[in-house]
Amino acid sequence: MPEDPISQEMARILNEKLQRVIDKQTEHTIALANHTASLDRLERGQERVKDELDDIKTMLRQLLDRDSRNDG
Repeated sequence: MPEDPISQEMARILNEKLQRVIDKQTEHTIALANHTASLDRLERGQERVKDELDDIKTMLRQLLDRDSRNDG
């Protein structure tokens, strides 16, 4: 820490401002991590829905094939 009172006060003010910047950056980092986790969950959910829709389409095709064979 500087020896003279003015330099000490300037250093104190700079440290406070720096701490506020660090705190705000930390908040943003945490928010970004939370959003990333939410997007990951959403993506996994979309993949599951796509897989289930593919299964349903396969079942519908099988039913249509069976019905067309029974009608023919």
